[in-house]
Amino acid sequence: MGKKLVLTVCSGNIHRSVIAQLCLGRELVNIRKETELEILSRGIQGMMGTEAPKYFNLRSYKMEYRHTEPCLSEIGIKIPLNQQAIPIDKAIVEQASLILAMDESVLGSLIWQFSGHSSKMRLFMELVGKKEDVPDCGGVNDATFHRKVVMSINEVAKAGIHNMIRYVCESFE
Repeated sequence: MGKKLVLTVCSGNIHRSVIAQLCLGRELVNIRKETELEILSRGIQGMMGTEAPKYFNLRSYKMEYRHTEPCLSEIGIKIPLNQQAIPIDKAIVEQASLILAMDESVLGSLIWQFSGHSSKMRLFMELVGKKEDVPDCGGVNDATFHRKVVMSINEVAKAGIHNMIRYVCESFE
């Protein structure tokens, strides 16, 4: 049997979902579960007639990257140069065992577009028992805000990795 797929999803697949993907992937390696699960990220922009993100990679959003990159370096994460924002689609939703939305708005959009798969959708913060959003950093020129978001994603990935695995194994086998 192949790897189970976990998706992290935000608005543009530029910042939050990519960082969550990389942090969760790192944690899977740390607990030696990377052969059992795969983490990918997607965005809801560019779907259903919505405009795609202006750029395909966080590195191209100069202000946001300037605030985010030092935090990423601190936690040992690098946004790959070839990272591409990809809109979510029905095929990947059907493959996924678990879909983690970064905020309620994204979750609502996912449930609306893919209602037959809503049972495998949760907020990312639910990995640590919280029903709250990971705020969007897009357009926010505040290094402290960016740091708070990045560190929050990192902490949830660390503290919630076993819950993520439990959700995948219990709910979808």
